Amino acid sequence: MLLTIGLGTSFCVANPVLAEGQNIAPTLLVQNRSSKLIDGPNRLMEQLNLSSQQKQDLSTIRQKYQGQMKQLHKQLRTNQEALRTMMSGTASEDSIRTKHTEIVQLRQQLENLGFESMLESRAVLTPDQRQQFAQLMEKQRGKMRSKMGNPGDRPPAF
Repeated sequence: MLLTIGLGTSFCVANPVLAEGQNIAPTLLVQNRSSKLIDGPNRLMEQLNLSSQQKQDLSTIRQKYQGQMKQLHKQLRTNQEALRTMMSGTASEDSIRTKHTEIVQLRQQLENLGFESMLESRAVLTPDQRQQFAQLMEKQRGKMRSKMGNPGDRPPAF
């Protein structure tokens, strides 16, 4: 299992990034989705008993990726909104396909950054901390799934 960590920004276990607030599988991402995750991950981190050096290292990693990921999320949201407008309007299929390709590329860039931050963050934790964090995050994901339901049950958003 892969693992991601970022103090003060976000903590989650390895998840490909779809759009702001959407995850489909485990990923350790350091990104600017922390406004929703800050309290939870910080409480989880307290349970890992991080040393002050580990906290500093994770903070440095978070800062390294935060700006890039925030900008990519903004671009992704803008492009998703444009695609929704194009789908409901009179845009050509070619222009809609081009916009979709841009969105796919932005998601891939976000996932790549998340993966890189995950690898760096993972190196900071001990094997026991990695295992404990993965277990805590799995429990958290279970709670989120029960609140949000199965994403496959939702109609596509245009």
